[in-house]
Amino acid sequence: MIDRRRLLAHGASCAAWLSTLALAPIGVRRAFAARPQGRVVAETDFARIERIADGVWAIVSTPLRNGGRHFTTTANGGIVAGRDGVLLIEAFYSADGAAWAIEQCRQLTGRTPDRIAVTHYHADHSLGLETMAGAGPGRTLLTPTTRALLDPEQSMPTLQPLDENGPTTLDLGGRIVRLHPRGGHTASDVTIELEEPTVVWCGDLVWNGMFPNFVDAAPSALLDHCRRILGRPKTHYVPGHGDTGDAAALAPYLGLLDDLAAAAERAHEAGLSPAEAATQYRLPESLQAWVRFSDDYFERAFRAWERERVGNG
Repeated sequence: MIDRRRLLAHGASCAAWLSTLALAPIGVRRAFAARPQGRVVAETDFARIERIADGVWAIVSTPLRNGGRHFTTTANGGIVAGRDGVLLIEAFYSADGAAWAIEQCRQLTGRTPDRIAVTHYHADHSLGLETMAGAGPGRTLLTPTTRALLDPEQSMPTLQPLDENGPTTLDLGGRIVRLHPRGGHTASDVTIELEEPTVVWCGDLVWNGMFPNFVDAAPSALLDHCRRILGRPKTHYVPGHGDTGDAAALAPYLGLLDDLAAAAERAHEAGLSPAEAATQYRLPESLQAWVRFSDDYFERAFRAWERERVGNG
């Protein structure tokens, strides 16, 4: 159970938009994260697991499946198994979500995950660490900055800090995973990148089918890292939210970031406030089918660009 104090402490979490998103038209809700890209090997109301390759699975959260409100996991994650170990990607939003993910690891690999990697501190990716402290992975992989941003009272499996100056290499036994420190969505983001097959778990640096949360964003860094990540040939991407896909499927998201940057520049030159810019902003025509939030989410994006401009001034 998530107590009110802790929920408020994680108010920046991307899960915070769900109450607004759930008010979207039912057709929009049913379309979100509804297109599996791999064979579905497990499915519930709140998530499904897609097989990407032998020993590699994507966990795709479906919080609005069938028009409902299923907050058990909320964010995407994954499972990677090698001869010597199993990595669970993300701790998810609730005790039930964390326990479900651990059980899926056992069923798919025959083993309890021995490591859990967390891409950033937001609650929909990290709050389940408390459950995992007593029932799952032996080590938590996250950056020191992410640990500092988490609730100091939050328990977790033994911390294995990640290098914030370069990638950390993890050998699971015949399967190499690299954890790259990045930034842009928060002050400390991590991408989890598998060599063979080439798969990138992007965390909330990348979204698909929905407008991203800019509440903690540094937009220039976000755009820079997304340009580095996206566009790689023969790569399977797992965004923080929404369906997985290849470079072509995620190209519209990069286009959205470019469009926001240009709109923020025009707004600044016109002397518009973030609120005024948000009122005038419209999604690119190619993204009209994406989930659209309240104007507050547009305003957050323009506020982030303005905050960065003032900070750099």
